[in-house]
Amino acid sequence: MTIGEIVSFYRKYQNLTQSELAEGICTQGTISLIEKGLRIPSVELVTMISTKLGISLDVFESNNFYAPQERYVTMLLNQLESLVNCRDYAKMSPLLTEDILNQYCNNPITKQQFLCYQGIYVNYYEKKPLKALEIYRQALQETNITAFSTIFDLPKHKKQFSKIETLLISGAASCYYLTAHYEKAATLFKIAYRNIDYIDRQLSTQILGTIYYNACKNLKALGEYDEAVELAEKGILFESDRKTIYRSAEIFFELGEISTLQNNLIKAEQYYIRAMYLSFTTNNDHFLRLLLIALKKKLHLPILQENILMFEKSFSTPNELKNATSLSFNVGS
Repeated sequence: MTIGEIVSFYRKYQNLTQSELAEGICTQGTISLIEKGLRIPSVELVTMISTKLGISLDVFESNNFYAPQERYVTMLLNQLESLVNCRDYAKMSPLLTEDILNQYCNNPITKQQFLCYQGIYVNYYEKKPLKALEIYRQALQETNITAFSTIFDLPKHKKQFSKIETLLISGAASCYYLTAHYEKAATLFKIAYRNIDYIDRQLSTQILGTIYYNACKNLKALGEYDEAVELAEKGILFESDRKTIYRSAEIFFELGEISTLQNNLIKAEQYYIRAMYLSFTTNNDHFLRLLLIALKKKLHLPILQENILMFEKSFSTPNELKNATSLSFNVGS
C-alpha cells in the first residue's frame, strides 16, 4: 500500500476528518494530496502525521497491516470496551485468547488495543497487577520505535499519545495504585490526564473519563485532597461535555469520600446521594449494587440512609443486593 493509503486508513480508523488530522501540522489540501498519491510527504511530515495518528513509523514500511478481518477486529474491540465499561470482566476471557491475537491483530494499532484490554482483564479480574504492567509496557512498545524497559522511560521519547496509549499509561498507573505505589501512580496518571486534551477529537473518547476517576482516587490515597477534588470536577465536566456518564457516578462517590475525610459530612452526603441517583437513573446496576453496600455502612448520615431504603425497593428481585455482598468495592478500570 502507498503512504497515502496508509494515512487514509488510519485517519478513518481514528474517525478523523482530513482537516482534523491536518490541524497543527499542515493544510487540509496537503493531506488530501497525500492520500490521493499526488504528493510524497517529507520524513518530517510523515513523523508528525504518525505521531498524531498514534502509529509507529514502521507502519509506513510495511504493506501487510491491512487484512480482510478488519470488521471482525473492530467489532471485537468495541465489545471489549463495552465489557470494560460495565466492569463485566468475566465475559472478556473468551475474547482475549492468543489465537485471536495472532490471527486477527496483525497491525500495531489493533494489537495494541487488544493488549490494552488484556491488561485490564489481568489487572482487575485475575488481580495480577505486575503481570498487567508488563502487558501494558509491551503494548506501548507496539507504536514506539525507541525501546524502553519501563513505562517511565516513554515520556522521554514522546510527548503526545493516542487514545489507546493514554489508556495504557493510565492502566499502568492503576497497577501501581493497586500495589500501593501511589507516587509512581501519580506520575503516570498526570501524563495520562494532561494528554486528554490532545486526543479530544480521536475515536470515542468517552472511556477516558475513567482516567480522571482513577487519578482522583490515587490522589486521595496520597492525601492530596484539593488536587483530587479539582481533578474530579474536571472529570465530571469532561463527561458532561461529551454527554456521557462513563464514570461520573464513581467520581461523585470519590468526592463524597474526600469530603468525609475532610469532615464535611453535609457535602459528603450530597455527593453520595448524587452518585446513587446518577447510577440508578442510568441503569448502572453493577456499580449501584456495590455503591449501596458501601454506603449502608455510613449510618451517621440519616438522609443518605433514607435514600438507600428507596433504592433497595427499585431492584427487581429482593436477593440482588444480597448476592452483591460478595463483591468488593474497589477502583475500576
